Amino acid sequence: MNHSKLLHYLTDPRGPEEVLPTLANGDLVELLDALYQNLDTPEPEFGAQVWYEMGVEESCRRAISPDGAAHGVA
Repeated sequence: MNHSKLLHYLTDPRGPEEVLPTLANGDLVELLDALYQNLDTPEPEFGAQVWYEMGVEESCRRAISPDGAAHGVA
């Protein structure tokens, strides 16, 4: 994921609590990877930590919940 696409997520006015559940599994994995890489820089983007933590929670929820497919993810 390029930096501008990452910023697109980080500046989404809906916030991670609304955006993350709507992402397909592959998109969530890609976003988590980009966030992790961003957090491993000297100056991570504002909000990246919150998005990453909430993304991990969403990923864990999907891993233990049988309704993951109900959100358009498989």
